[in-house]
Amino acid sequence: MDILFLAQNFTNEFSDSDLLSFGGDILSGLIGLLGAALGVYGAYYVMKEQLKAQNEQYRKDKIDNIFFNLLGLFQNVQKELDTREFIDSTKKYINQVKNDRIEKYFTNQFSKAKIQFIKDIEIFNNKTDNYYKHYCSNVIEELNRGLDIGRYETCIKQINEEVKTHSNTDYLKYFNKYLKNIGDFQKKYYARKSLYKCELKESDIKDIIKNVFTNDSRESGNYFRALYRCLKYIMDSDLKMEDKKFYSGVLRGVLSSKEMLLVFYNCMYFKKGEKFKELLEKEEKGKRIDFFGDKNDLENLTEGYDLPFFSKEDLLFSETDMQKLEELIKGN
Repeated sequence: MDILFLAQNFTNEFSDSDLLSFGGDILSGLIGLLGAALGVYGAYYVMKEQLKAQNEQYRKDKIDNIFFNLLGLFQNVQKELDTREFIDSTKKYINQVKNDRIEKYFTNQFSKAKIQFIKDIEIFNNKTDNYYKHYCSNVIEELNRGLDIGRYETCIKQINEEVKTHSNTDYLKYFNKYLKNIGDFQKKYYARKSLYKCELKESDIKDIIKNVFTNDSRESGNYFRALYRCLKYIMDSDLKMEDKKFYSGVLRGVLSSKEMLLVFYNCMYFKKGEKFKELLEKEEKGKRIDFFGDKNDLENLTEGYDLPFFSKEDLLFSETDMQKLEELIKGN
């Protein structure tokens, strides 16, 4: 009853205009509160975005500082690497391996043919009535000692000169017939480097590169460790791949073409360089930093262009090197 009474008195005391005014005041107050709340939120949002931008800038500045400090440390040891010495040493090992391989091949061929060579000389000696017995005996003695053409070549040349002027013309025919095989072998041996194509296997290449970098490790160790630290910092950061490509490009920019070539051999064929290669193989959404080039660079080769960071002509193991480079770039 009391509530009904109050409600009745309330409606009696206030007119419709008073009620509308009262409702307007309440609505105006609510709108004011909402505007104030939006203003507070807007200020908070602006401050939040500013702080976010500041944090992002701080993060980038921190990455820049650390990276360029590492780059500076690398440049301090960069001059320790003598690229020319490394490349010359690699070529020396290549020639040594090939020469050893060729000598082994001809030694085996000589061992197989030696018995026939000796028989041919004995037949020639008999056909010429032992006229050249002294020379023939010396040749047989040297053949039994092994493959050293220089030791018996003089005797054979002397026989050849004498049969040309001998009154018995059959002697020259016997020479051409029975000493032809050993003469042909001599010619092949002297032209062995051009006739015998020694193809190096990947295992041969790894042995060569291992010898080069192991023997010169004191000079190259600091260089490759410092270079690895620079690249590892880039790849371990939370940068996007495009930013990582930018920083790796800066790193690559301080390397000469000869250095790039040595870095390539170090990470492709040397066990201690495998971790560097792993960094190059890291992907983000199918993309890599393309340190040695990208697929477009490979396609440009067919149009007569060269490789971007070192010349294709500078490759020391051309076919195997190109295969390795393509595998790295294509992600095989």
